[in-house]
Amino acid sequence: MNKAYILLAIGLILFAGTAYAISVDSVMVDEVAPGQEGIIRINVENDGNDNIESLSIRINFPNSNIIPVGRSEEFLSTLEEDEEESFIFRFKVSNVLSAGTYLIEYDLSYEQDNSDIEQSGNIGIVVSAEPEIEISANTQNSVVGIPGELQIRIINKGLADARFVNLKIESKDLIFLSENSEYIGTIDSDDFETSSFEVIYSNKFPSINVRITYKDFNNEEQEIIKTASLRAYTNKEAVEKGILTKNNASRYVRVIILFFFLWIIYRFIKKRRKKRD
Repeated sequence: MNKAYILLAIGLILFAGTAYAISVDSVMVDEVAPGQEGIIRINVENDGNDNIESLSIRINFPNSNIIPVGRSEEFLSTLEEDEEESFIFRFKVSNVLSAGTYLIEYDLSYEQDNSDIEQSGNIGIVVSAEPEIEISANTQNSVVGIPGELQIRIINKGLADARFVNLKIESKDLIFLSENSEYIGTIDSDDFETSSFEVIYSNKFPSINVRITYKDFNNEEQEIIKTASLRAYTNKEAVEKGILTKNNASRYVRVIILFFFLWIIYRFIKKRRKKRD
């Protein structure tokens, strides 16, 4: 993964007219994925008129989700007037840490004119990850020419949430009795959502395209298109497999004939209207 740097301009903290000799010029932090290691680089400068002694910088790692690799505190015996120094710390984030921005504190202390001075500030660590989307398709009462149910399960195996998820089914082999699309919303990391559609299968081996759009961690829209092959059965096969009983099969045959008859009438009326226009 490419490492990006976050430049944080950190101002001086002033108390009751006391001017600090040390300024924190910049903090550079690696952007990491869950389970990865990164580097924090803190650049300081002595802006005062005198040398300072016993300079210390300590990173206060909050818990086991973000831990130091090596030391969390560095020391410098002397920093002369107008000199700069960089302090480098290594850290690692847990592989179960959710994507987001995490603030951790640092403490800076030193001796100036025989006085002990302390300063503090915050560092932002960005943990980035992407959703990992998988789908599965299941059918209920999948008999050719008879209303049935198509179930689409969307699984997010990634370490980041998928937000503003929208699902759309496209197929020439299905007649949709319900809408062919559905807005789902957010699918959390390591979670899933299931959508159901009322359909009629027009042949024994229907194919569908599942189009999923969502926004990722960086608020950018992503699109995934996956193809799934389904299986539907004739009335005879459905009776043999116990999907239909013989009485139901006869009734469904009549429904199919009626549906086909209505479909022919609809096509006839539609063609006549086109000729008139």
